[in-house]
Amino acid sequence: MANPDSVVFLESFYEPMAANLARTRLEAAGIPCFLSNENLVGLLPLYSPTTGGVRLHVRQRDAEAALELLHSVPVPLATTPDVASFAAEAPDPVTPRCPRCGSSNVAWGPATRNTYGFWSGLLSVLLRYPVRDKRFHCFHCGNEFK
Repeated sequence: MANPDSVVFLESFYEPMAANLARTRLEAAGIPCFLSNENLVGLLPLYSPTTGGVRLHVRQRDAEAALELLHSVPVPLATTPDVASFAAEAPDPVTPRCPRCGSSNVAWGPATRNTYGFWSGLLSVLLRYPVRDKRFHCFHCGNEFK
């Protein structure tokens, strides 16, 4: 059985501003919490997909109440992930959900994992620049999908 005072990962955010809005909302409701990866994502926003974004952590016993509070009124993003760092438009205008965890905190852009085929790998070597396929990236569980 899990210790009710253990710290658990609750949610991941693309931007530090959205994560701080969620943290402030929880603290105003009396739920203690903290953020991780905030400085890294703030200084190097392009690393947000690879680090899992800014992560919000709470105690195990507060997790259910915190999720209910955050999902009752969604935390607004300062900018959407597609506008902030990805030039290509998403192929589907409907917000997709991650097939692994069901989160809607996903973005369309260059894949962070090895997605090289033979020709894209050869072109990447010749150009000395990675030519990667575009996919959806889930900031909650790190899954990449088309």
